[in-house]
Amino acid sequence: MSIPRETIELVRERAQIEEIIKRYVPDLKKNGNNLTALCPFHKEKTPSFSVSPDKQMFYCFGCHAGGNVFSFISKIEGLTFPESVKFVGDLVGIKVENKPDAKSGGKEYKSDTLREINRYAMEFYHKLIFAGQGKAGLDYILKRGTEQESIKEFKLGFSPDSWSALVNHLKAKKVPPGLSFELGLAGSKDKQNYYDRFRNRVMFPIINHRNEVVGFGGRAIDGTEPKYLNSQESAIFKKREVLYGLNIAKTHISEYKRAIVVEGYLDVIGCHQAGIKNTVAPLGTALTLEQLKLLSRYCKEVILLFDADSAGIKASLRSIELFKNVNLEVKIAVLPQYDPFEFIIKKGIREFMVVVDKALNPVDYQILRVVEDKKKNNDKLNVLLEIFRIIRNIEYETEQQKYLQKVSVMLSIPENTVRTDFTKYLKKQNKQIKGISAGNLTSGEIDFLIKSYQEMVILLCNFPELIDHARMDLDINEFPDPVSKNIFTKLTELYSKNEKISIDKIYDYFPDGEEKFLLEKNYCSIEDPESAYNDYTKRYIRIRVEQIDKKIDYYKNIIDNPGSLTGKDLNDCLVEYQIWQREKDKLSSHL
Repeated sequence: MSIPRETIELVRERAQIEEIIKRYVPDLKKNGNNLTALCPFHKEKTPSFSVSPDKQMFYCFGCHAGGNVFSFISKIEGLTFPESVKFVGDLVGIKVENKPDAKSGGKEYKSDTLREINRYAMEFYHKLIFAGQGKAGLDYILKRGTEQESIKEFKLGFSPDSWSALVNHLKAKKVPPGLSFELGLAGSKDKQNYYDRFRNRVMFPIINHRNEVVGFGGRAIDGTEPKYLNSQESAIFKKREVLYGLNIAKTHISEYKRAIVVEGYLDVIGCHQAGIKNTVAPLGTALTLEQLKLLSRYCKEVILLFDADSAGIKASLRSIELFKNVNLEVKIAVLPQYDPFEFIIKKGIREFMVVVDKALNPVDYQILRVVEDKKKNNDKLNVLLEIFRIIRNIEYETEQQKYLQKVSVMLSIPENTVRTDFTKYLKKQNKQIKGISAGNLTSGEIDFLIKSYQEMVILLCNFPELIDHARMDLDINEFPDPVSKNIFTKLTELYSKNEKISIDKIYDYFPDGEEKFLLEKNYCSIEDPESAYNDYTKRYIRIRVEQIDKKIDYYKNIIDNPGSLTGKDLNDCLVEYQIWQREKDKLSSHL
């Protein structure tokens, strides 16, 4: 995109950086000539983010992010420089034209075109739901409790039971069918003849926080599988970066300083319809880091709300670690029955908000879950061990002690006994880790290898197609801890039997113990197989380099201190040293 220099300067002069940044960091406070606040780009407890109105610059002394108003918008909105100029121009009332140039290859121009095509599709579907062709879709969505005003507000639509309705509509708009195919609106077997991909479905347009239509979710109304059909990812749509309903909810989230995160499109619509408009949903079962960073612009607290039999609870518990990277407090609430939309209809807004307001922090929720799950067995020892696994992961000892006291009350066990058992538990865990070290590894090397192997098996659980590579690359005898070794053994066993593997299925084989703790605690943020393969390769190389370093150190120590070794034996050691050094150099070149 080529923007005249004078236009860029005009936008820069009109934009006041402090006013632009206040839209994202409302807590900016005067501090001498500057303004300071908690940084929006990393988690911190003491403000290190500074904005200088005089210099029209920002800088964070914590993460060292800095720049001008365009740099800030580029970083926080994930935009290119030309896109950020246009974005700021829109904020200050200056129209910035999008003109492709040779250097950009017209990428920004194409993105605008793709968004425009999606808007055409949204308008087409939305118009149809109120027409005769859309009666079945309208009846379905009204029967679910959705009101007509909500249908209009969220631009819900209907895709007719036709193979060419949208394709023909877009053709009349002079849209190249290849672009419809790229967006997942059209399908094709030969790239010559195109057909409607969404048919006989209620359509939920996915609109990002900038009010751009980036994709669609289609809900079948006739029992067709899949029940939900979603747009494929494209140049303008990355599902991990979008929250459904945020375009409408963001002002309300800013007002209440709280976001309620539910699981589905209709849950969001039902909450908004009831006046609870600070509600959004991820486009999957668990929140991503990108979505959390997005929410952190508008609020300080996030409530994860689930229905009692939700499949997303485990996935969300695994993603809790991500909250450590953003300035957000997370709490978890679970409805006793129904999904959020149905609960509001049957129980009312007041009871719904009671559940939300009683949300627990993740540690309290996990402990409560363990206690309730084990109640039937009346096995206090197992309950205590499960809880110890949770408490040991708390960073500060003061917090650990607080929870040990709380647990003693919950389980009616003397506080001193609980503390003594927790100390014994920690000693036993440390002893296990020390006992699994191969050779004379240092504690740092043990930690690195344990972490690397554990992350590797989590990756394999999520992408079982990589197991075949891992069986050839990884030696089961070199696993540094029994936890990742046990999970890997089970994975290879299932793979050998040609059984279907998924992370949910792996849970069934480890209902308790350290393996269960590892599976619940670790969250895999990678979503596509290609990225997974690249990540696997990097992890494998790092593990191999660490192991080779150990061998190099071993032979170097002999060469430097030969003792009684002479002649051929010493020469053999030198040859081995050189072989391993070359192997390390070869592998390191791929990092």
